[in-house]
Amino acid sequence: MQVFFALFVALLEWGCERRELVEPEPCRPLVVYLALDNNLQVEYDARMSALRRSWRPGMELWVYADTPSGATLGRMESTSGGAELRTVESYGAENSASGATLERVLRTVWRLCPSDGYGLLFFSHATGWLPAGTLGHPSGSRSVGSDHGSEIELESFSAALPEGMPLDYVVFECCLMAGAEVMLELQGRTPWVLASSAEVVAPGFRPLYESGLEVLTERTRPVPELLAAFGQSYMSHVEGLSGEYRSATLSLIRTSSMPALAEAVRRVTRGFADEEGRDTPPAGLQHFDRPGAYGDRPAAARFYDLEAYVEACLADPDAEAAFRGALADAVVWRDATERFLGGDGSPYKGFDIGRHSGLTLYVPRGEFPALNETYRRTAWWQATREEVY
Repeated sequence: MQVFFALFVALLEWGCERRELVEPEPCRPLVVYLALDNNLQVEYDARMSALRRSWRPGMELWVYADTPSGATLGRMESTSGGAELRTVESYGAENSASGATLERVLRTVWRLCPSDGYGLLFFSHATGWLPAGTLGHPSGSRSVGSDHGSEIELESFSAALPEGMPLDYVVFECCLMAGAEVMLELQGRTPWVLASSAEVVAPGFRPLYESGLEVLTERTRPVPELLAAFGQSYMSHVEGLSGEYRSATLSLIRTSSMPALAEAVRRVTRGFADEEGRDTPPAGLQHFDRPGAYGDRPAAARFYDLEAYVEACLADPDAEAAFRGALADAVVWRDATERFLGGDGSPYKGFDIGRHSGLTLYVPRGEFPALNETYRRTAWWQATREEVY
């Protein structure tokens, strides 16, 4: 009897690691997904060191890392030598830029560490809704993450977020992810997204890991307040840098508001009725990519400020107030530096930031017939171009 009682106590002490034996703990586990089996592999040591320094007692920090030497999922734990990542599962060589892999990782954490809320920080290359093959080749499927030429299609990324898993938010430490197309696709999968309209300049959020990741696991404040606090810390850090490193955009989006925003855009523009007759977008529109910097030919912008473009296409002034209200409801916080990578005319093909609504969108143009055709299959295009009665 004493042996049985001791075994029962030991099982309970496994805590967050056995869903079938314990009730969910009042914690918000954070899953850090590092898809580094690409030229970002040089970030591995620095990021793991920063993650170890970020850990505090009581934090549930789970790290998936895929490098050329293989992929593992680990849980940060306290040891006599400080915080260390204990390997929970080893996978060997695999494709981290796969919806199936992402879903498996999330389901594993969900099973081993039950909670009524989770966070996901996703770090890799990304091109928003744009086709696989990076910005240089405008054709194919939407891409998030990169692994030796493989990229997760946007729809596959969304579908990989397990239905029923209470994923409170996704933080994209990736380039060009604050697209209206992306946010509408993620609606219903996670309520909050923190993302950048422009690229994320290295070393990204890494300098904030030590002081900021604990904020993302708090349960005492509302999720949007925590995400905005993390975002403000990052922007304050960037504002203190100099030269080209003083470059950042960041916004916090409520995904449940995206269908209403799409409807408001459709009405105020009358479904972009005159768009099909244009070969190029209106001149002078704020964009957030760097045409010609990616080996792309022709070199033309593909990520425009949503509010600026809607204003250029305004067809129903009576619907403008509703549009601005819907935009404010969707983008609850945003910030940007005045310039990106040196601004207009810089050798890095940077740009000035005069407008930043917190969301971008693609504008069909004559140079990209294949891309335009792909775009017409997105949920955003269909939601905003249907006939308005």
